[in-house]
Amino acid sequence: MRKLFSILCCVSFAVSACSSNTNEDTRKIGPFPEISCAAVLPFSVPVAYSDTLTAAGKKNLAGGAAYLDSVMVDELGTRPEFKVLTENQLDAILGDPWGGRLQQVRDIGQATGCGVVLETTLSKFRERVGSTMSAEVPAEAAFSMELFGVESGMVLWTASYDESQKALFDDILSFNTAQKRGFKWLSVQELSRGGLISRLESFPYFQKVENE
Repeated sequence: MRKLFSILCCVSFAVSACSSNTNEDTRKIGPFPEISCAAVLPFSVPVAYSDTLTAAGKKNLAGGAAYLDSVMVDELGTRPEFKVLTENQLDAILGDPWGGRLQQVRDIGQATGCGVVLETTLSKFRERVGSTMSAEVPAEAAFSMELFGVESGMVLWTASYDESQKALFDDILSFNTAQKRGFKWLSVQELSRGGLISRLESFPYFQKVENE
């Protein structure tokens, strides 16, 4: 079902000491309705079904999606304002996977009682080759996020994250980021977790809960 849902909403979307090469963007479209909760979907991986991707690449993305699903649960799972769905729960809701994107969003809203639906698409998840002190290939991760209004069917908010670490001397302007990370090469789990948390911090309803 994750594959079928992703087909309808495929959005294409980084030390000796190390810094980062980061592309991050957040766009608030709004208006944001008053809601009782936000439904959070499991990570989708539409590129994993591409014929051009290697078996190893598909495995990495599948593992990355599972890992980031667990991060989402860690960050939002205990809050009543968020309903984090598993893939099995999503399968049960989307009885007609070909019903169209708008219909799917409304089906999810009706099943969960939530006024908005958050979807995240993973496009890169590559592990570091090397150690924390020396890496031949840096970790790399990229994903995009879209928030849909259940009633309107419109995209209310978007965010993207795309990062690959590189040596500090190649990007001296990222010194502060490298310092916060302990001047080391991160694993892809560390890199992507930090990226997801940073994106959630700009999520409108996440901010509202934090500020209450």
